[in-house]
Parts: sequence; C-alpha cells; structure tokens
Amino acid sequence: MSQSYGSGEMSKELAPPNDTPSVSSGQIPDLLKIGSLPSDVQMDVDTDVLDPIVQNDTFIRFVLQNKGMLHSHSKIQVGYSSAGTASFLPLNIGIASLFQRATLRVGNQTLCEIDDFSNFTCYRSMFMSGESMKERLPYLTGQQLAKRISYCDEGESWSVATPPLATGDIFGGGGSSHQARGLSLDNGREMFVEPGVVQPVAGLEMNEWSALRNTDATFTELPTWQFALDDLFPFLKTNQLPLYMMKEQISLEFVMHSATSGKRGFTTLAGATLGAISLDTSKTKMFADYIYYPQEMMVSYANANQNLQFSYVDYRLSKLTFDAATTSQQIRNIGGAGRIVSKVVWGFGNDSQADNDNPLISFNAQGLDRTAGISTTPPGNQASTIAYTNNTFTQNIKMNNGFLYPIDVDNVARAFHNVVQAEGLTPYTTRQEYSNEGVSLTPKTIATFPQNLLASQFYWNACRLNKGERVNSRGIELYYRMNALPAGTNYVLRAYLETIKFATLKNGFVSTFLA
Repeated sequence: MSQSYGSGEMSKELAPPNDTPSVSSGQIPDLLKIGSLPSDVQMDVDTDVLDPIVQNDTFIRFVLQNKGMLHSHSKIQVGYSSAGTASFLPLNIGIASLFQRATLRVGNQTLCEIDDFSNFTCYRSMFMSGESMKERLPYLTGQQLAKRISYCDEGESWSVATPPLATGDIFGGGGSSHQARGLSLDNGREMFVEPGVVQPVAGLEMNEWSALRNTDATFTELPTWQFALDDLFPFLKTNQLPLYMMKEQISLEFVMHSATSGKRGFTTLAGATLGAISLDTSKTKMFADYIYYPQEMMVSYANANQNLQFSYVDYRLSKLTFDAATTSQQIRNIGGAGRIVSKVVWGFGNDSQADNDNPLISFNAQGLDRTAGISTTPPGNQASTIAYTNNTFTQNIKMNNGFLYPIDVDNVARAFHNVVQAEGLTPYTTRQEYSNEGVSLTPKTIATFPQNLLASQFYWNACRLNKGERVNSRGIELYYRMNALPAGTNYVLRAYLETIKFATLKNGFVSTFLA
C-alpha cells in the first residue's frame, strides 16, 4: 500500500544512469546528513504502508524497497489484543517493553543491533522532558512519567498519626492546605479520592492510551503505538539510508518478549496475574517515508559517491545474573576487547519484580537499600519521623591497565554527575527516584500503586571514555562493591558499551567493521 506526497515524477524509483548529468559535484549537497541541505532544495516524500514479510507473536521482519532515501523518522506501529485483566504499559518505557532485540540489516551485514532494547530504553527514558512525557509520548508510545508539584488540598488529610510515617505527615511542616507535599506523576488527569475512605490518599487515573484491555467503559477499541526508527537504530540519528544506491535487501527484524513473559504490561488488580498479552497482527505496520530530491541532484550524488563511508555508534550488551548483592569487591569483565568504546552504561536490574508488583515491572535499575536510623521529632505539633541511612556503592572502570577514576567513586551525587557528563544532559529524575535519598514522591496512587514505589528504580550509572583508545585484549573491567541491594532473588547486571563502527557503501554493496 503506498501513499505519495508531491509530484508523481519524483515518486519514481531512481537509478544512476550511465551518462553524467549537468550538475557538477561541487554543487551537490550532502543528501544523507540530517539538517545539512539548503532550505530552497525541493523535496518530495513517498510514503509506503508496509506489512511485515514475517510475523508471529515473538518475531517481526520488514523489508524496504530500494528507492529514494529512508527518512529516519519512519515509524513502526504495533498493537495488542485485549488482555484478560486490567493492565497498562509500563510507565517509563511504554510499548518499548515489547522489544527484546532490534536489528537493521543490509544484505548479510548487520548495520545496527541492540539486545535487551526495552531495558536500554529505561536508561534513555530518564532524559525525556516532562513536556514530552505529558503531551506527546503517552499517545505515541504509552509512556507517562511526567511530574508536577502536589499540594495538600488534593484529597489528602493532615494528621498527627502514630510514628514512624503516616501519609498525612510524610512531607512534614505546617498545616496549610496549599502547601506543596512533594511531586506527583502528571498525565493530564485530575486527582481523585475514593469515597468512604477514612484517610484518603488521592490517586491518579491512568491514561487510557496506555491500556491493554478494551473492557473499560471509557473506550471501546485498543490503541496502537508507534516507535520511530531513529529511536531503534542509532545509525539513523545522524544519517539517512540512500536506499536507491543499494543493490541488496534492507530488512528490519524485531525479536519480542513472549506473551506470557510478564514484560508486556502490568496489572492493577491486587493478587492477579497478567496472563498472556498477544499481538494483534492486523495492527503491525511500518510507515516508511522515502525522500526524493530533484532527480539530477540524486543521480549526481550517486555518481560522485561510488564509495561512501559512514561513522556511527552501536551498542553491545554485557549481561550477568546473580542471586544476591555482596559486600565483597566484584570484578566483572564487560567486554569491548579490540573495540573503540566511547561510553559505558550499566545498572542492576531487579528482574524478580513481577507484573503485579510495580508499574515499571522489571524495567528498572535498582538502587541501594536504606537502613532505618534514629527516630527524631520535628518541631511543632507533628508526628515523629525516621532518619534513614543509605548503603554504599563504590565503583570504578579499568581499561588498558589503568583506572578511569584515580579515586573510586563512592558518592551518589558523583555517580549522578558522571551520568550528566556522559550524556551531556541532566536526567529528568528526582533524587529519590535515582538513589532513594530524600523524600520527594507522594504516596498518592496511580492505577492502585503508591507512586513512591518509583523510589530507587532509576539508579543507572554511566561514564564517558574520551581517550579514543582501542581497548586491549583484556577488555573493560567494572570494579564495584556494594552494601547492599534490597532483598531479591534475580538481579541482572546489564552493561551497554557504546562502540564506534564504520559502514561503507561501495558500488551498491554495504560492509560494516569496527573503528
């Protein structure tokens, strides 16, 4: 199925002719670099709505036509059949919870591939702005993790209940109904209070655009969700694929978590299990946008660039499962031998969290546990509170027989700073969400879950390796010591290595190799 925009002449498949066009090579802009074209260049777009070549409940393959240039914001659409119980997509990653692996292939060459894509999206979701999380992403991907200030007059009563902590006293100080009590999730819905509750704790309704069942009275049809290709494949962040210059098949492959894995959504019914959530195969589509510039320009570019080279980043996963945290020092080899690694991202996933335990399910990076300290009584007529002490986590990276940090990092603020330095962006996450320090999240509910369950679920660590050195045969070693993670039976250390790769397009054939 195809829908064309622009002139019909431009929507034809282009192939470089034998004769040389009149446009000189010096006049040809770089058609593949996003944002590098003059503003007065004509552009036409041909949009194909593609069905998958292969599809079942755990695998999808799309094949692109060798025409035009693939727009990096082309979309993959998926949807579910109705779930058996009240359930929603995970708050932080939405429909990304479906994808276990994403691969972009040209011929028999793998251009991009990332394992545990849904877990990696946990990390990247921390950098989504509040505006996007509220106004845009809930409708595209089902994510809803924006926050706003929560006030006392939104359904909660002020009490002086017995220590250690009561819902009315947890944020302490004063009795004004307009006093801020912390941060609450914000998806555009109003807080509500269940009638007849003695100590009401206001709750937030889930947005129906993230719902996985169609039995709710507010809607009759399950939504569909979309993922942009450049969010799946980092190559497309800076480059557009010149499909018309390629002589091999271009395919996109997705391996998905199974319907019964408990990773496709979470249930809001206490004591209930989610059960199977199956794909609705009729909703699986790809909206492929093929870009065309003036024909003489595209032919001239192809003739002048018979041997193209692309530089980009790709991610390799190192994964280790362990049963419990230990106080002794651990040394884990996370790979990277023979590669140029520009960044390392790692976290300890609590994969034992079930689909009825937490609105993030197992898509998290678990922070350290807290130890109760001395009970203290604040001034005024308020209940006593408890001072907590966070356990410690010490870390360092060893590469090419030297440590990245001359002194081991044992400060949570320093670890957060390293994440900021690695990405050049500040995560949109609170101190409590990151390291379980402080109190900023309200006990207000969302879909029956207290929002403070998000505490210590975003403890990702990252570091940038700016030396540009090839990693020797020993690989990269992660040194860490912790005391200790919360009780859990199945923790997974996931370390993503950002590697530098090259791809060449020569006479229509693609080759890939490490930097």
